[in-house]
Amino acid sequence: MPLLPLKFTARAALLAQILAGLENPLKFDAEQICRSRLIIYPAHAPSQRKFNRKRRGFLHFKFGNFMLKEKILNKEKGLVLYGLTPPKAEFEESKLRDISDRWTGRIEGINADGLVLYEVQDESERNDSERTFEFSGTLSPEIYYRDYLSVATPSVFYRVASGYNEDGFRAALAAQSSNLNVLVGATSSSQKVRLNLARAYEIAGEFENLAVGGVCIAERHAKKGDEPQRVREKIAAGAKFFISQAIFDAQMTRKFLEDCAAAKITEPIFLTFSTAGNPKTLEFIKWLGVSVPSSVEDRLNASEDYLAQSCEIIKEIWRELKQFGDENGLNLSANIESVMAKRAEIEASLELAREFRLL
Repeated sequence: MPLLPLKFTARAALLAQILAGLENPLKFDAEQICRSRLIIYPAHAPSQRKFNRKRRGFLHFKFGNFMLKEKILNKEKGLVLYGLTPPKAEFEESKLRDISDRWTGRIEGINADGLVLYEVQDESERNDSERTFEFSGTLSPEIYYRDYLSVATPSVFYRVASGYNEDGFRAALAAQSSNLNVLVGATSSSQKVRLNLARAYEIAGEFENLAVGGVCIAERHAKKGDEPQRVREKIAAGAKFFISQAIFDAQMTRKFLEDCAAAKITEPIFLTFSTAGNPKTLEFIKWLGVSVPSSVEDRLNASEDYLAQSCEIIKEIWRELKQFGDENGLNLSANIESVMAKRAEIEASLELAREFRLL
């Protein structure tokens, strides 16, 4: 069956054809959405890896991205994302393929609503203490998702605005395989930037099909007391959703959420939870700026199974915050991650993602 040209004037028509059982990629003119021509892959498309490459004149786009975007824009609660950092760019191709194949199987096994692929930056300027683990550059979210992962699961790409100039940022948005981005600013006020966050939001606004989000940080609210105001400013700039920093401090996060509720913020907030299998991982999480109360640390150190205890603490925090959100008009969802490339911590985070669907 040949590729079917479609005008994207009625989303219902496209959905009807996909639901009717089309097995092939669809080609259609979508200028009013992305100023580009796209190929959409139904989630059940066969041999997706061979299609999942750039072709001349086209962007490649997985149909699931539309579904996740609609859920976010409709302010659905209780979604579960899974966050991961792409592998190091310095790895040999064979190792990159091996890592990606393992992650493809893992991702398919958790049935998450979406992925979060991080674009990392060196945060040493933000923290005076010595970094627990040496910084190393990674593949970009776009390259990892498009060229290595073979999954139907849609993805949110982090974009570190300060790492781009205007033309480079615009080109990256135009060529990407995702319609969901989180825009991230500089790690500190002293960091030299090529593109500030406000201008990044303006450029992102040029792309009608792109839904952008921002980060929210309870620890910053504890220090400055203005995080809900920052959130509202980002909403005014175009942000449709937010993803938090990793959470181990329920009280601090609840205070931030209380103030968000008071500010009538209804945009979806994804609360991030990261597994910790040992004190060294926890130290790295703390180095990243995450507040870990002494009571939590004492509980972990006293446990016979550090990793399992961290998962129990995470579930307790999520239940408490989710209940608060439900009672106070907040749209809360979850983002599960493992900050370390350790098998036990990764497997625990995957199991958490599965369990969160039932909590």
